[in-house]
Amino acid sequence: MSLAAETRAAVRARPWLLRALRAGAVNYAAAAETLDVDGDTDSIATALRRFAEDLDPLDAGSREATIRMRSGVGLAGVDVLTGESAADSGAETDDADVLLAVGEEAIVTTDGSLTAILAEGDVDAAALSAVVDRLRAENVVVDAAGLAGGTLVVVVPRSDGANALRHVESALESVPA
Repeated sequence: MSLAAETRAAVRARPWLLRALRAGAVNYAAAAETLDVDGDTDSIATALRRFAEDLDPLDAGSREATIRMRSGVGLAGVDVLTGESAADSGAETDDADVLLAVGEEAIVTTDGSLTAILAEGDVDAAALSAVVDRLRAENVVVDAAGLAGGTLVVVVPRSDGANALRHVESALESVPA
């Protein structure tokens, strides 16, 4: 494998670096020193620069979505055959709606101690990534997150609900493409 090919593979293994290259916000020499690629730093930096020139520039767009907050949700086990939720961590699940289920875990409407932020509309994996990244940057704990059928859901502690709502709205205004 050539030095250029090794460098590109190393960058692709680090999505944050790929995004930074697309944004034009990289010190090539510093980035070259962090990559585990055999070769001298100047050659790797040159390979990075050439790779960046071949990339499409980072473009961000707004997503149209209706965003709402639902307090009192919980995480529970769900019987995948019947779809019925089973209490987990003391959450009561009688008459609970399942907001999103993955495997045997579900986000359910209960008397739980969590808040769900739901965004319905023009949402996809890029939007989910932008939302989770934004919440992480704002030090908001994400207990669960998912996407299905045009609905994005993130679950946060109840005390962070209002701030998380604002951060989700802001994140969806500028989703990298």
